[in-house]
Amino acid sequence: MKLSINMAMTLDGKVVRPDGRWYGLTSSEDKTQMDVYRSQSDAVLVGKNSIINDNPIVKIRAVPNALNPRPVILVRKGTLPPDKHVFEESDHIPLIICTKTNLKEIKTSLENKAEIFALDSDDIDPKKVTGILKRKGYKNVLLEGGPKLNFSFLEADLVDRIYLTIVPYIIGKNGLAGIADRNMELPGFDKNGWTLKDNFTKGNEIFLVYEKG
Repeated sequence: MKLSINMAMTLDGKVVRPDGRWYGLTSSEDKTQMDVYRSQSDAVLVGKNSIINDNPIVKIRAVPNALNPRPVILVRKGTLPPDKHVFEESDHIPLIICTKTNLKEIKTSLENKAEIFALDSDDIDPKKVTGILKRKGYKNVLLEGGPKLNFSFLEADLVDRIYLTIVPYIIGKNGLAGIADRNMELPGFDKNGWTLKDNFTKGNEIFLVYEKG
């Protein structure tokens, strides 16, 4: 199974606005390219905060006759509102991976909206998540989570590819997250490099594709 991260980043390396959300900074070209990446994937992996804050639409609109990937949502605590786009507009019933702690809460609010799988732990282990997805037969998974979720999969050495869009804005505020964010560095970050496999421009944006090694 191949796992790819897809993120957009400003010229000064920020992936969120000052309010912590991401909206209004990407162009139609980036949204089209996102659909291209999704059309090459059979599952899209997102976190709870991305669903709540950004309420993404997971249907592919820019690639004719493309098969829509299945949404897979990681929920470590609490649950999700049932009226989000991912439950109303997906071609596939979403898969929710939660913990034993919040299983009951999620079943109460979302049992008719999603397939629910609880890990036998109080936290979301990225290796267990990828194990579940492999067993379900997924070959190409696109991670569209936030910086903390990206960090956890990078730390576990599970990411094979990074799609990075450079958008023409400078925010300037310090303390805003980059594509991977935690109060520690990734082990061996300066020894485990990434290879640039592709780069192209559309409009005012640069699209980069890096692969591990």
